[in-house]
Amino acid sequence: MELLKQENVQICEKAADWEEAIRISVEPLEKGGYVTPEYKEQIIANVKELGPYIVLTEDIALPHARPEQGVLDSQLAITLFRNPVAFNQDHTSTRLFIALAANDGEKHLNALASVMELFQDEERVESILSADNRENLYHFFL
Repeated sequence: MELLKQENVQICEKAADWEEAIRISVEPLEKGGYVTPEYKEQIIANVKELGPYIVLTEDIALPHARPEQGVLDSQLAITLFRNPVAFNQDHTSTRLFIALAANDGEKHLNALASVMELFQDEERVESILSADNRENLYHFFL
């Protein structure tokens, strides 16, 4: 995963709701100068309008928005929440947020393909969700 720096990996205990989880998961991208402060709010607005399109599977979400909605440079951020974050009344919940900032369609598709390939191995997913520290979590994505 060429788009992931170790400083963009974090483990958090919980988030109050899915909106806070998105803000937390995008924070490393904002701090690193990869997205504008508006980017996270654009993702939240998109989810409110379109539904939880960022939820890929149970336990895994890919918060992202269009490049023109605040992306400055391409990068990923990984946030693992120890407690599940609910998205809707159907109880769709996730624990792993892979925030994506892609400044063009090609990088966006390449990053999505890498993420999807990674999560086809159920044992690996369980190991990722059980990571005990940032360094271990980061190494699962190398």
